[in-house]
Amino acid sequence: MSFTALLTLIGSPLLWATLVALAYISMTRIKRERGMFRSRRRSPKSDWRHFLWPSLLLAVIGSTALILLETTVNWEWVVTFSVLYALIVLTMHPRFGSPAFPFLIMLTALTLRDVVEYGVFSGWMDRLAEVGWPVYALVFGVVTLAEAILLRWNGPIETSPTLILSKRGQFIGGHVVKRLWFFPLVVFLPPSFGLDVSVPVILPIPIGVSLLSTGALPGTLLGRLSVYRGLLALIALGLFGASYVIDVAYAAYGLLGLFVLYELALQLIKRENRGTTPVFINGNRGAVIIDTLPGSPGEAMQLIPGESIYKVNGSVITGGSSFYEALQLHKPYIKLEVLNLNGDIRFVQRAMYETDPHELGILFVAEPASPRLRLRKL
Repeated sequence: MSFTALLTLIGSPLLWATLVALAYISMTRIKRERGMFRSRRRSPKSDWRHFLWPSLLLAVIGSTALILLETTVNWEWVVTFSVLYALIVLTMHPRFGSPAFPFLIMLTALTLRDVVEYGVFSGWMDRLAEVGWPVYALVFGVVTLAEAILLRWNGPIETSPTLILSKRGQFIGGHVVKRLWFFPLVVFLPPSFGLDVSVPVILPIPIGVSLLSTGALPGTLLGRLSVYRGLLALIALGLFGASYVIDVAYAAYGLLGLFVLYELALQLIKRENRGTTPVFINGNRGAVIIDTLPGSPGEAMQLIPGESIYKVNGSVITGGSSFYEALQLHKPYIKLEVLNLNGDIRFVQRAMYETDPHELGILFVAEPASPRLRLRKL
């Protein structure tokens, strides 16, 4: 039976659509970072590493719960879910990486059965209707709870720095969180394929997030989104648990509402972010740091995104260009006055070595390296 489950995984269009989307997301990230900063922030391997870990650990826990609950669907349900989800994933927008969207389509189609004539698909819809709403609630609840954990646990790690334009044409820095996690879940088909027992099927579910952080550090926004996702997950799991005790009236409509709230929560976070004064914006704070490259002197000096370098060896800095001009004057030793987000000053001292790169691996808010690059507007 485990071999059959593996075949359903490999043969799923959802798996291959997810791999294509992940490769595309990684490629576009690297192209954008090089166009803005002349260097990528991290290698493509990191995207694949985040894709598999720690989501696989959570998937094992989630699959164990579904196995113990003997979660059973039918073949028509698996095919419909996989094809719809694959088409959604191929839009290349990671924020649609959630069962909420294929479930919204499936449940809406089922609730309209008395209104819409499906013709040749009527038999297929009848088979879909055999899978009750508690399955939707359970799968959505388990996946969304895992997403809430991943947003807080893994989301803020290795985000991607970016540059955007304000409405006034001013350069603003930010961080892009664009990630896919792999969360395969095990469900069962009724006895089939000539077997007298239930057949396990692996659903290769991708979980995605796409968020531009300008008004706060990425971890802050992802923390808020994690809370919203966690609440929706608990409500869905609560509905599933209640189905064992009582007949929950209009539960399918309640689930449709949860799926809509899933998207509205993200839009609320984005609106709050746009309405907040940008963190990464040049002003009277000196040279604002968007990020540092891994293994660089900037990282070794523990310079943090959102901080700004105000002085170099006593000389006031107004931006990235003046920072490098002062750096050349004061070699081979530098003393930096750094302002954090609260306006507190700390001092960073370091000897300059011949092996150090010219830019020290510090990414500042400045004009992008490629003049042909079209920046997103806030």
